[in-house]
Amino acid sequence: MTTADFLVRAAREFRRGGWVFTGFHWPVLAGQCAYALPGEPFSQVFEAGASAHRPGADVPTSTTDYPAYAGGFGWLGGTADVLLAMGHRFDRVVLDAGNVDLRGRINSSYLGPRERPTVRLPGGGGAADIAAAARELVLLHGARDPRRIVRAVEHVTAAPAPDALVRLHTRWGVVRLGADPRLEEVTADGEVLRAHLTALGVPVDGAAPRPPVTAAERAAAVGVLRRAAVRGYSVAKGTDRG
Repeated sequence: MTTADFLVRAAREFRRGGWVFTGFHWPVLAGQCAYALPGEPFSQVFEAGASAHRPGADVPTSTTDYPAYAGGFGWLGGTADVLLAMGHRFDRVVLDAGNVDLRGRINSSYLGPRERPTVRLPGGGGAADIAAAARELVLLHGARDPRRIVRAVEHVTAAPAPDALVRLHTRWGVVRLGADPRLEEVTADGEVLRAHLTALGVPVDGAAPRPPVTAAERAAAVGVLRRAAVRGYSVAKGTDRG
């Protein structure tokens, strides 16, 4: 699956409507793309308290990049209000998950031992609080290799509530995470994900085919990726035609 197609499918989660907490990295790009897709109206809320109700003038580069929201900016409160007091009220919470396990726990710190990590990750910010409060958690894993989807993460940065609905979007399909993980949807080129999940003991039979991405949806995603590349998003640079 191309980067643009992955972004479209993630963006469709926003177009289910309602109030969506938007984490940074892939969620920001998906939220910007969603405004160009058909579906229900939605509003986004970011960690520092900003809300957005239409596409930003630019792709935001931080939770306090307020000029990027020009034309559709609102204010709901400080970080503690959003993450703690309002967390359980959002229709869904969308977070980045570069390293995630079958229970829906995220590692955003590092891989390997703390004293000598093999890979340093960007950190989780307020992900721990908002993930714990989420009724529905949508995780975005945009890597081209599924091996950072693991049976159990080494370090837990954030974990969902036991009764939360947790779904992981990858380039090859959607995985339901939790006590009974399973492959829910799969793309035509999803054999790499099937094989990886099978090795982890996850059922893959019966997965539905992913709905196709239209040319108009793909064009919207390519436009967002080009804007994001200008704003310094590494995931948007040198991607397959966007």
